[in-house]
Amino acid sequence: MTDMTFFRAAGVFDAVRPGLRAGSGLLVQDGRVAAVGPPADVCPPGAAQVDLGDVYLVPGFVDAHTHVTIRPGEGDQHGQLQRPAAWQTVRGVDNLRRMLASGVTTARIMTEEHDIDVHFKAAVAAGEVAGPRLRVAGRGLSPSGKHGSAAGGVDGADAARAAVRANAAKGADHIKIFTTGGVSSTDTSLEESNYSAEEITAIVDAAAQLGLMVSAHAHGGAGVDLAAAAGVRSVEHGALLTEQNIAALVAHGTWLVLTNTILFHPTGIEQGDAAEPAILAKVRQARASMESAVGRIRAAGLPIALGTDSMHGLFGYEMQWLVEHGWSAEDALLAGTVRGAELMGVTDIGALEPGRRADFVALRRDPLQDIDAVREVAGVYRDGHRVVDADGFTRPAPSSDDGRAPTHREEQP
Repeated sequence: MTDMTFFRAAGVFDAVRPGLRAGSGLLVQDGRVAAVGPPADVCPPGAAQVDLGDVYLVPGFVDAHTHVTIRPGEGDQHGQLQRPAAWQTVRGVDNLRRMLASGVTTARIMTEEHDIDVHFKAAVAAGEVAGPRLRVAGRGLSPSGKHGSAAGGVDGADAARAAVRANAAKGADHIKIFTTGGVSSTDTSLEESNYSAEEITAIVDAAAQLGLMVSAHAHGGAGVDLAAAAGVRSVEHGALLTEQNIAALVAHGTWLVLTNTILFHPTGIEQGDAAEPAILAKVRQARASMESAVGRIRAAGLPIALGTDSMHGLFGYEMQWLVEHGWSAEDALLAGTVRGAELMGVTDIGALEPGRRADFVALRRDPLQDIDAVREVAGVYRDGHRVVDADGFTRPAPSSDDGRAPTHREEQP
């Protein structure tokens, strides 16, 4: 006998059909969406029913770029990554809880040290920790002395190939590289090219041999153009994109993952590194550039996903930012849900359609009428199980088969 439950609601945004399906609810069977529609049409006799009241159901949010252990508002992000594993792990538990409470049911983790992301992925899946389902990268690849290399650089094509194999052997779902400097470091440029075309191509090819995609931290300049030409799946951040950069992304079908919360929200880099004039200067530079380029980005029709970049609990801000800069509320919701799934190549999350996981968020108001409603979470469900209640109390999801204890695959020669 299979478990079948119908969740009554005021309406459903399924990220498949345009608009809101008023009067519809969600039929869930064995943790998967079985049907979406009015109860008279899709709720079979004998199914359990849960009346969620006057709420609106949307797919669980997909944070396409974040970290488990970092807190930007505390400053010195590179220093945080070098702290002892136990210190980082304890903090990671609450960071994951805040992600989940904001409606994030899947998160793409974009570098950690000590294999923390790999272990947290298994812990969340085993029901030991409350948090989103995780897709992990392991340690990011950056040359010595460059942004992202605080715990050790990766220099040259041979070392980069070896690093890709090492991450894959530990259970990485994707590979993260740094092809430009970053806002939160004092001695790097946002437009430099950290790796040569040959080195980036070597990384992309090595990852492809293992069935993995590569995403590049890149803000502008040659670091964006070379990454796109080499076949990276996505450029992350893109705060200094020029017309040439945007054209390169379009030409190569490269995704752009926007991470504007850490840049624009007052509790982001601005708060954490207020005492570092060099960093604050780059914050202002990146903000001005993004404000200038956002219209061209939107007009180019680039495939876009969203990430908080460790601004845990503020995923709704990413969608609000899009709407404030010309996207429709529906486009913002798509960017925050199904587009993130498409970016990762994961077909069973991101939308509420039959066969996909029953990951959904109950909102107190219709987000298509007012995007601010994405911050008014009345409940969060993973695989049909409530993991956040109306008071914000979080609990782990039951153990699943999508996260086993970390395994070390044999490295390929």
